[in-house]
Amino acid sequence: GNLPQKISSVSNPVSVFETNIRVLGGLLSAYDLSKEQTFLTLAEQLGRRILLTVNQRGVTPYTFGGGRGGSGCPSLAESGTLQLEMRYLSRVTGDEVFAAKTMRFYETVQAQKNLEGLWPNCWERGKGKITLGADGDSFYEYLLKVWLQGGAREDEGFLKDMYNNAVKAMQKHMVKKGPDGLSYMGTLSWDSASGSVAYTPEMEHLMCFVPGWLALGAQYSDQRSEVMELADALAYTCWQMYERQPTGISPERVKSHAMDLSKTNTREYILRPEALEGWWYMFEITKDEKFREWGWKTFLAFEKWLWVPNGYASLKDVRSASKNYLDRMESFFIAETQKYLLLLQDPDHTMRLDRYVFNTEAHPLTMLDLIQK
Repeated sequence: GNLPQKISSVSNPVSVFETNIRVLGGLLSAYDLSKEQTFLTLAEQLGRRILLTVNQRGVTPYTFGGGRGGSGCPSLAESGTLQLEMRYLSRVTGDEVFAAKTMRFYETVQAQKNLEGLWPNCWERGKGKITLGADGDSFYEYLLKVWLQGGAREDEGFLKDMYNNAVKAMQKHMVKKGPDGLSYMGTLSWDSASGSVAYTPEMEHLMCFVPGWLALGAQYSDQRSEVMELADALAYTCWQMYERQPTGISPERVKSHAMDLSKTNTREYILRPEALEGWWYMFEITKDEKFREWGWKTFLAFEKWLWVPNGYASLKDVRSASKNYLDRMESFFIAETQKYLLLLQDPDHTMRLDRYVFNTEAHPLTMLDLIQK
């Protein structure tokens, strides 16, 4: 096909982050599951193209031409969401350059000011928005997963420490009880110079990966029951984001702890996977059937509201009884949303958490020590 040509000519407006998690992650996972050499050949070609954008400090730009994204700065997610893929590529090719260059970002970011283990999205500025939503989420997700991918080794214990610190700071600063008794996450505005920390009650659907992230890490924590309790509470809030809408489908975010969306102007659902992702990890770890039930009810709501000829459409307003569609189906709907729906309902799947680590686009990769030479 023309994929080799497309890889060699990839240019400025294309996102490095999205190319890495969707295309490189997909090629590596296809190789991992099939052992077809073609996938690895393409992955190595793309990996080298991505690596050209990464500087000596492990910092990655938004686009292949060095452009900046919506934050107007190099963001946490852009530089902190390459490591799983690049370490895997190093292991299967025998070339350490992929892992070595991207792992440098952890040293770089640790030297920057942070709020007890939480960095602003614009991590070089020492101030600004701190979130486990857009532009920050997968950096924190990968701290734990990169440590697990390498076999939870002592010499990579700094990753576990970074994860634990982020969890503690998140509990302390970012989780609040709403008037409805639910546990909500929000975002922070922080300034290292003045020490000011301001909380905004805005829970993005993107943050619903957090219950799974907490549950996965709780297995290695001396506060396991406390962390699992928080994971369960947040997973339930994510379920309420679905259950309390007339469509049974969650909006993009909930503002000011108001599930009726009276304070929220972004009421669309763009086929996001994070709630299902969180519930899948929770089910795998606790075996509590409620998570499967939530997944099934969500699937039924999708079938009722989102199915159109030729695919599934995004919904403009999850509180509206009329089917006003956004005419697009993101690739992550197939890669992630449908995969987690399936895994939740399949008792015989082989995607075990002691064998596979999922990249942030839900592409499974075998743990490094278990890869057959």
